[in-house]
Amino acid sequence: MPNITRGDRMAGLMMYLAGPGRANDHSDQHVVAGHDVVMQAARGASLQSSDTVLDLALVLDQPRRLYGTEVTAPVYEWDDANQRKIKVGEKDAHVWHCSLSLNPTEGPLSDAQWNAIATDFVNEMGFTDPDGGKSCRWVAVRHGLSKNGNDHIHIAVSLVAEDGSKARIHNDHHRAQAAANKLEHKYGLQVLESREAERETVRGNKPGDLQRAAREGDDVTQRDELRRRLRGAATASRSEAEFVAQARDARVLVRPRFAKGDTSRVVGYSAALVPTVKDGERPQPVWFAASKLDTNLGLGSLRERWGSDADAEAQAAAAWAQRHQNLRAGASDVPAGVRAKRLPLHVVQQLNESAQQIVVPDRTARFTRVAAVDASGALARASLYFETTSHGPIAKASDVLARASQASRYDPNQPERQRIERKQLGADAAYVSRLAARAVGRDSAAGWLAVARQISRVGNAVAAAERARGRLAAAQETTAAVTAAVAVIERAEAQRPGGTAGTSSATQPGRPGAAPSMRPTVPPTTPDSDRDRGRG
Repeated sequence: MPNITRGDRMAGLMMYLAGPGRANDHSDQHVVAGHDVVMQAARGASLQSSDTVLDLALVLDQPRRLYGTEVTAPVYEWDDANQRKIKVGEKDAHVWHCSLSLNPTEGPLSDAQWNAIATDFVNEMGFTDPDGGKSCRWVAVRHGLSKNGNDHIHIAVSLVAEDGSKARIHNDHHRAQAAANKLEHKYGLQVLESREAERETVRGNKPGDLQRAAREGDDVTQRDELRRRLRGAATASRSEAEFVAQARDARVLVRPRFAKGDTSRVVGYSAALVPTVKDGERPQPVWFAASKLDTNLGLGSLRERWGSDADAEAQAAAAWAQRHQNLRAGASDVPAGVRAKRLPLHVVQQLNESAQQIVVPDRTARFTRVAAVDASGALARASLYFETTSHGPIAKASDVLARASQASRYDPNQPERQRIERKQLGADAAYVSRLAARAVGRDSAAGWLAVARQISRVGNAVAAAERARGRLAAAQETTAAVTAAVAVIERAEAQRPGGTAGTSSATQPGRPGAAPSMRPTVPPTTPDSDRDRGRG
């Protein structure tokens, strides 16, 4: 898994790579690969000496210093008036840094293996030239396992080549993913499922997310917690206006993005958690574009899911405007705790309808995604209810199904078919939502055992669809995650005062097509039936 950053201090980066690390996890720091000139300078040298490290940095940076070539990157800032990022300048960014990390289950590789992988990676990225003139100087540094147990290396590249020209870095993130996929196959490493299927992905946590969580003493990152709350809010909603209210109940700040020159039309949104007050002061919220958290949480995807039209969007505009005004006035206007209520009854019907449609041959791919989205959101809501501030098996199952729901990025052979399928997916999802709305005439809450049974059916159906497409690892992961999550819900309900013990289809193997009764169990009302979950 490659992670890329840009900077302007080769010496600073090298000192960090040779140092103890932010979590004191760097040990036995040494060079495993690099440009010929760099390897000659590094031969026999220990990275324990700061003089040696600074000398290597100077060797890496020599072409840039010699030719005076400038390499810059744009600087963006959020423009609140236009609700978008705008370019405000350029910054020096001649240092390219990428870490290549393995899954902890794969164990460590040898230095020779990392040498081959690093060399192939920089070749695939175009940083080397067979004739030598346009080659960039680079080095790969290895040290101990990360705090999560990942074997990894760091690659530092000077973006000024031997002849003084600038390296090509356009679309480097996408090319790095493609290079990683190629190397996974070549060296028999674990293949990342989302890359293999050329799907949109649920964005992973960045180093800054992990550092912020560690700094603030949180067990989960803000990115992961936002995903959980927004998925739960979306699943419990049947309209855009309802979603804005549900997000507020989940203590999520939402900021609309208006159409250019038209503040009456919302075309997107970003979200943030309410910052925790520390030492009497509340820091600024950290905003994330919703579609970057999960493509299914983007406003366009949500509108397709609800079968939205111009009237519905107009009705929601007032709700968005109110939230926007409150934020500009400095008022978060959210409840003191997360209101993790039980799911509306219509969700059970929607899960049932989605699961049934997966078996339709010509709609399998589309309805697998629809059903996975529904189940992921229901599990997110269940996680808030049962796991409260932690992310346990229920939250994990929500993430697994969210990844299964990601649509293909493109169809290189039949782009027109892909366009039609996206349009049809929206129509299919809207049909399911409308059917559920018609089937339920009252807004009562569904019992968690009924929700768990339907989630189990969806999980079995999604896993079967994954197996049919040859994605066996994804099918096994889905089955294991959903089974574990449903078991947690069943145990919690059996132990709750007034709860009803029961066994769902998840504990009855070999019945993926079973259709349980559509008379959901609604537990008796107790003081904790609709619990408020307090989170800072």
